[in-house]
Formats: sequence, structure tokens, C-alpha cells
Amino acid sequence: MSLRQLNKQIAQCRHDAEKQRRSALMLFGQQQRQVNQHLGNVPLPVILGLAFAAGFILEKIWQLPRTSQMIQLALSLRTF
Repeated sequence: MSLRQLNKQIAQCRHDAEKQRRSALMLFGQQQRQVNQHLGNVPLPVILGLAFAAGFILEKIWQLPRTSQMIQLALSLRTF
């Protein structure tokens, strides 16, 4: 393979990667707008209540001996 062909291939790959990056950013922006639009319809006290309830439930689950041991084991295995 000649150097010119290799340079063309590199340029094409760079162009394709940039196109993918722009598409991903557009999709991310679109999803962000949709989430903001949907969250605008939910009252703030409801969001805070759900967050409090979720935190309370997670704290209770975490206090179970088996659950915390499993999570600690998973975190320790993740380091390897």
C-alpha cells in the first residue's frame, strides 16, 4: 500500500470519526432537550419526594448484611 493511499484512508477515517462525533453530540443534545421537556412537567416536590424515598429504600437495602457484602465484594473484584 502506497503512502498516498494510506494518507487517503487515514483522512477518510478521520472524516468518518468526526461525522460520528457530530451525530452523537446531536443525539445527546436531542435527548437532553427531551428530558428537560419531560422534567418541566413534573412538579419539584414530587421529584424531591421520589429522591427522598429512593434514598431511604437504598439505605435500607444497603444495611442488609448480604447486600453490603455483595457490593463490597463486587467493588473489590473490580480493582483486578
